[in-house]
Amino acid sequence: VNRTSELARVFGIDFFSVLSRGSQFRVESMLLRLAHTQNYLAISPGNQQVASQPAMECMPLVMEPESAFYSDPVLVLDFQSLYPSMIIAYNLCYSTCLGKVFPSKSSVLGVSSYSADPHTIADLKNQLILTPNGVLYVQPEVRKGVVPRLLEEILSTRIMVKQAMKKLAPSQKVLQKILNARQLALKLIANVTYGYTAAGFSGRMPCAELADSIVQCGRRTLETAISFVNQHPLWNARVVYGDTDSMFVLLKGRSREEAFRIGKEIASLVTASNPDPVTLKFEKVYHPCFLLTKKRYVGYSYENPEQNEPIFDAKGIETVRRDTCPAVAKMLERSLRIMFEEQDLVKVKSYVERQWTRILSGKVSIQDFIFAKEVRLGTYSARASSLPPAAIVATKAMLSDPRAEPRYAERVPYVVIHGEPGARLVDMVINPYGLLEVGSPYRLNELYYITKQIIPALQRVFGLLGVNLNKWFNEMPRPTRSTLAKRQSALGHGSRDSSSIRLGWNKKPSAKVARIDTYYMSSHCTICGDTVQGSEIFCSHCLKNEAVVATVVAGRTSKLEREIQHLAAVCGHCGGADWIVESGVKCVSLACPVFYERRKIQTELRVVSESAGEAGYYPFCCAELF
Repeated sequence: VNRTSELARVFGIDFFSVLSRGSQFRVESMLLRLAHTQNYLAISPGNQQVASQPAMECMPLVMEPESAFYSDPVLVLDFQSLYPSMIIAYNLCYSTCLGKVFPSKSSVLGVSSYSADPHTIADLKNQLILTPNGVLYVQPEVRKGVVPRLLEEILSTRIMVKQAMKKLAPSQKVLQKILNARQLALKLIANVTYGYTAAGFSGRMPCAELADSIVQCGRRTLETAISFVNQHPLWNARVVYGDTDSMFVLLKGRSREEAFRIGKEIASLVTASNPDPVTLKFEKVYHPCFLLTKKRYVGYSYENPEQNEPIFDAKGIETVRRDTCPAVAKMLERSLRIMFEEQDLVKVKSYVERQWTRILSGKVSIQDFIFAKEVRLGTYSARASSLPPAAIVATKAMLSDPRAEPRYAERVPYVVIHGEPGARLVDMVINPYGLLEVGSPYRLNELYYITKQIIPALQRVFGLLGVNLNKWFNEMPRPTRSTLAKRQSALGHGSRDSSSIRLGWNKKPSAKVARIDTYYMSSHCTICGDTVQGSEIFCSHCLKNEAVVATVVAGRTSKLEREIQHLAAVCGHCGGADWIVESGVKCVSLACPVFYERRKIQTELRVVSESAGEAGYYPFCCAELF
């Protein structure tokens, strides 16, 4: 509420409009107030006028990066508030624009009709500014633009607010929050002013010539800075990437201390060569780093020479994206950290193979393999096969309960399970609760996560070093799944008559078994893991020493019961202990790691207790009570 109140006060609009209206409304509110004080009236074009204005022709400079792994320092330099600085430095405004030198349409300027007076232009020939896209503007001495004046006041006010924040005492936390919200509002309004002039579809007062001038001036400024850095004889530097208002400079063979010194020199010289208030700021040093593609890079960043511990800084890759599962982000980040610290691919290979082994063995938490993607029902094609996985899961939930319809753009969780041979992805996605249910017949599709999610993410990064992740995975020895995990699927489908089962003498599976894999899946001894015949529980070797079997089974059951009692106590404290034992713990939050651990222990306890109950050691223990 405090932040929204400050935004409303700064923008000069009502409280609700801050929440419900867009950035154009905010810019226009401040622009009109300043324009009226200088006897200007803003035009109000119709939709047809906006649609018929000349098309915008200029684009910001986004270089294709030299994709590679850089073990040498890479400087990151950024122009502060580039577009607002261009507007102020070159006096770019609706009120100072004289039109194009060679217009594509005669007597047209933006959305309005306009014809420049040749005599006026001749009289002002020494007081004109020609932008790179061929548009004339008058200098501030002739007429100070409304938009530059607005931005000057905004930026100077923000500096004053930030200086006031530094003078506050640590105890003045409320005032600190108010001033922080105020400077944030000023920053937001300054950065979206260019967008107000370039809104060519839904704009209130767009002007293609003005928007192109802002973009082209910024592009020329960045290109000039790049050429200056590349041609400087003392630095021996090379710009390997540039994006709109920033550039990445490689210093081959230099130390980190030299990189900080050269970075400050570049920033000061480029700033001095540009008109006020254009400022190039030296942000940080990446050492080392990966440059992947446009807007995708990652590295260890240092912001000052005294910093000893680097910051893991990633942009645009899976570690900071939300369209993948946590397992991919964690594995990629850890692999990158090993590469940055050790610079040894052998250690990276050892790490990823250990993680793949854990995944294939089932020794992982389901929480790390849950996708959560936005669903926009009503915007997809009528064909069911074209729906994304999250939408399919949401549709299935709505069939059983119409109230489960997700809100627009709500993130719906799902997991990928094993399906029939050749099954499509849309046939292998279910709600996570279906997989986490005690006695669930489903099993996580480890190969899908490894081959379709983890390996592609790692390959995009380490492929720059000539690594083939698919070859690593194919050459890796495959682990065997644990006995409990194998028996879980069979026990989840059908029940056996425990009254006539004793020490390996079992009846045939009941007729309720619905899956064929119950008949052909291999059975293993729950004690030693050796293969047993049919659906027996213990092998003949273990049955020779019944006392040892009973001791091992009882010990495992006791250990699992203690663990699940402890987890139930944790959940009881978290949820206020408002549950009773007979009904179990009510919490089913997918965001809680205790929930996944509790379901894992419940499943293991169910398998062990059923085996012990069938062998006649003690009555069956119902794991669902916990």
